[in-house]
Amino acid sequence: MKDKYLILEQHKFSTFNDVWSVKYSNQTYDQAFEKLVCLEKLKEDNDKIYYLMPCNHLWTNTDEKEDNEKIKTAQETSQEEMPF
Repeated sequence: MKDKYLILEQHKFSTFNDVWSVKYSNQTYDQAFEKLVCLEKLKEDNDKIYYLMPCNHLWTNTDEKEDNEKIKTAQETSQEEMPF
């Protein structure tokens, strides 16, 4: 997923929650930037917002055991600090 990008679309509404969708995925930076510029130029509705998102911020290859150990130690320290 390194060097791959997404274009996210956000629809803003005043009466209920925003709606998010993936407009384009698995794009190189140049492809994604071209599409983002075109989408911004062609949009007629000001309630639509487009975001260029690098995929390396969304998915990482970490070891689950390390994550579980970090969570356990964090829970143990937070439980020790409780005044019960």
